[in-house]
Amino acid sequence: MRVESNITQIVGKILSGIGDISNPETVSRAAAAAVLPELRERIHERGEKSDGTPIGTYSNSYLRLRERKGKGANAKVIASFTRALQNGYTLKAEGNGYLIGNISEDGNEKVKYLTEMYGDLWKLSLTEQDMARIAAADTAVKLIQG
Repeated sequence: MRVESNITQIVGKILSGIGDISNPETVSRAAAAAVLPELRERIHERGEKSDGTPIGTYSNSYLRLRERKGKGANAKVIASFTRALQNGYTLKAEGNGYLIGNISEDGNEKVKYLTEMYGDLWKLSLTEQDMARIAAADTAVKLIQG
């Protein structure tokens, strides 16, 4: 007796899904998209570096400017004044993957300034790294399963 199955179609589907995994439109994009909201909240709402420590404190003169503009009297740096920087984040294809960038040159200048002042705030925290890994793994499994 001969046994027939659809193994050829199943394997073919799996192999085509594996090819999609290396496509930056899939796994890398999913990982970056999963991390972006947490990154935005950590930097621009909680005012934390990737290790969980505070970004820093505003100088007295800058704090007075923030107070005059109705931004509150908290000296904790939250890297937010007009909200243009955090609202300008975008996912950008680069090389074989995706990165989180900013839609404007002004935003890029702010990132450069903040990095010079406080260090690499955009380095992913351990939680953000886990989020990226989970999103990438989930996306890879979905691609393979079709």
